[in-house]
Amino acid sequence: MKRAKHSLLVDVGWCEWVAFPQLKIPAIEAQIDMNSQISLLHIFDFTTFKEGEDLLISFGVNPIQKNTDIEVYSVATAKNRRQLTAADGTRHWCYSIETELRIGSMKKTVELYLVKDPCSTFRLHLASQAMKKLVNIDPRQRYMTGNLLSPATIGALH
Repeated sequence: MKRAKHSLLVDVGWCEWVAFPQLKIPAIEAQIDMNSQISLLHIFDFTTFKEGEDLLISFGVNPIQKNTDIEVYSVATAKNRRQLTAADGTRHWCYSIETELRIGSMKKTVELYLVKDPCSTFRLHLASQAMKKLVNIDPRQRYMTGNLLSPATIGALH
């Protein structure tokens, strides 16, 4: 019996729970952005510092929408810096990092641009290009991979 061409791909909707283990973020709600080529993680309180030849970034994330009480702090190596244009037309310099993304049963290293935008509904805008050839995206569905926001996960965030 032949397998369907895309049977090994993870089915996801336009909105999913994902994790970034290296950043100590066990759960964050992501909007899968079909029209974007870059992924954005909304942060606060960031600083940069050198460690040897590496430029590191320390930053905070509020992983739960509409909740600023839960804060996760992470440190990552800067990969790139580029100027991005916000929805209102303003331009900002943003650093990017590479880290492991987990969504459903899929694991992949992705590039995230770190942006300061406290007004964004979603704390993570995940570009569909970041998961190309690994997922089937159904723009009519959401939470197809389940809910990572269990009492245990919330406890890990405190």
